[in-house]
Amino acid sequence: MGYGGQPMKVIKTNRALLKKSRSFIELRKDYLDYSQETKLHFKELTDVERKMVRDKIRAQAKKDSIQEIGTYILSFAIVLGAFYAIYYLG
Repeated sequence: MGYGGQPMKVIKTNRALLKKSRSFIELRKDYLDYSQETKLHFKELTDVERKMVRDKIRAQAKKDSIQEIGTYILSFAIVLGAFYAIYYLG
């Protein structure tokens, strides 16, 4: 059997949490103030650094596409092997 006072403790803690919550208007004011103060600062790159970053991205994309094609070929071979085993050996 459960403890009979447990539901009352839960209700009391929930009420305490509700009293601590802030209203939507207060949250909205904080959000608007915060978003107006925030400014993004980006690091300025030289043309050489920009070219190096671009080359790295392209090399990674090429590597990823080759790996993806290899995965497709391997899975296609496995499927063909499974069909062969089912129809001709089974």
